[in-house]
Amino acid sequence: MKLKTPGLFPYTVAGVAAPGSLGIQSSTSGVGDPGYSQTAANLVHHRRPGSALLQFLAALLALALPLRAAETPATAPTASTSALPPSHEVCVIIGAPGDETYTQGFAAAAKNWETACQQAGATCTVLGLAPEGDKIPTDHDQLQAWIAKLDPVSGPPVWIAYVGHGTFDGREARMNLRGPDVTPAELAAWLKPVTRPVIFIHGGSASEPFLAALSGPNRVIITATQNSREINYCRFGERFAAALTDPASDLDQDGQISLLEAFVTASQQTQTFYKENGRMASEHAMIDDNGDKRGTPAEWFAGTRLTKHPANGVVADGARARLITLKVSDAERTMTAAQFQLRDQCENQLEQLKAGKPNMSDADYYAALEPILRQLATVYVPPPPAATPAQPAPP
Repeated sequence: MKLKTPGLFPYTVAGVAAPGSLGIQSSTSGVGDPGYSQTAANLVHHRRPGSALLQFLAALLALALPLRAAETPATAPTASTSALPPSHEVCVIIGAPGDETYTQGFAAAAKNWETACQQAGATCTVLGLAPEGDKIPTDHDQLQAWIAKLDPVSGPPVWIAYVGHGTFDGREARMNLRGPDVTPAELAAWLKPVTRPVIFIHGGSASEPFLAALSGPNRVIITATQNSREINYCRFGERFAAALTDPASDLDQDGQISLLEAFVTASQQTQTFYKENGRMASEHAMIDDNGDKRGTPAEWFAGTRLTKHPANGVVADGARARLITLKVSDAERTMTAAQFQLRDQCENQLEQLKAGKPNMSDADYYAALEPILRQLATVYVPPPPAATPAQPAPP
């Protein structure tokens, strides 16, 4: 559902901004993931609030309907109780341009990544732009060394992004670096000890084999192509870098750009390029975040909502990527671990309820919806102050 009337809710409720701009999508964007085990601090760092409309509805319900005694509100957020751990660690690899035609675009993408990391407070390492030399390790070896220095178990999410060309010789795909290239098997071996969350974005051609090689638990893999035969120069990687800081990428208008939103935005912009220039698209982006090595095409998404589902009970991707963001909103920076946990629990219940709606009467559906929204409201609306006991009248 979209709110098609601008200014429909031109006010705020208890400090929660009401969605009023054109095209806001109603979305319960979180899906619980019981298999996603890690420390609470790392988990909450890439949980993101639901859509602006969902927050507004929860806040409105909180004001209209008093909380029942059994629904104890979460602790009101304070800066001292914020659950956010240190920010993400990012490595951006710029491939060998091969032609001056690509040099400027690759450099601009690196700059966009650096800007996004600076805004997010993330650490950013860029490989592939510094001068080369006989005594300087190759980009291949520097990437291997960067991964080897990571804490393999604990810490914030690890992002590895590649902007450049890719090749496939019929047997093996490669990221084309200055000096030795990197293959899917090599990168998989380097990352094998890393069990903390890993996000890998390959924005180049013939990139799909990296999805199959790297897919696994606690990982989100994004590729510019849907198979190894898409070998022409890809524009997706550069557009993804730009999408990270483009306000238009915030599709649900919740104040931050999720990994899924950046993926969808970059893919849409890439396809628009081919259409506007009358060309046949030679790249079709894929995302895998459930570890099944299959991937889901970008065109299956309308905004962050799936419009198509795989057959035979296969689970589509996107649930985890909805919850990951490089730069968190100001509202999320003050949320506590208890609030993150309660919100994710409520959003998981909402997803399950929505899935069962076709088999429910309207009365049963809304009866089940109300208590979930009541609980969700306690995340976004601070509880009312305790009543001051009446003082006895002086004699």
